[in-house]
Amino acid sequence: MSQENVEIARQSLTVAPHSRRRLEERLGLRFPGVLALVDRLVWRLPPRSRLRRAAFGRAARLALEAHNRGDFEAAVARYDSQVELISDSRLVQLGYDRVYRGRDERVRFQQRWVAEWGDFQFAPRELVYLGNDRAFMAGRIVGSGLSSGAAVDSDWAVIVTLGAGRVIREQFFFDHDAALEAAGLRE
Repeated sequence: MSQENVEIARQSLTVAPHSRRRLEERLGLRFPGVLALVDRLVWRLPPRSRLRRAAFGRAARLALEAHNRGDFEAAVARYDSQVELISDSRLVQLGYDRVYRGRDERVRFQQRWVAEWGDFQFAPRELVYLGNDRAFMAGRIVGSGLSSGAAVDSDWAVIVTLGAGRVIREQFFFDHDAALEAAGLRE
């Protein structure tokens, strides 16, 4: 995909070290149709809209905080029911599937990850808007292994594709350079 006609916007992204479900998350889970409607309305705003970018940044932060506390239902609340997750090739070598389809499979992927790898936290650094329907997030995964207690500290990046304000595709990377190249951000 050529980046010539695409406005790229960067912003720093951090998450709270400890969080609980916020009211908007509880309401979104209780009334998913209303959440989807709000997402569609915000998504109709122009790609350069500050409100649209702020809403997406907040949604990304809340999703990562939910992942960090193990609240996968809240973490994928803004995912399309038919979301597609493309996992990193290193995970495929460890017996994970290359592609997971559907919100339930996405949650099962994360549950398996936690069961096998233990406690870890996403520590994002930046969110990059790649135009109308894609975003790039990068940071570190930190924590400790479940059985070994060995420290986990690795690069992490994801390219998210959106449709009507919902995540329809998520491509996960442990290699920051490969993620930059896939996002079209390498020079």
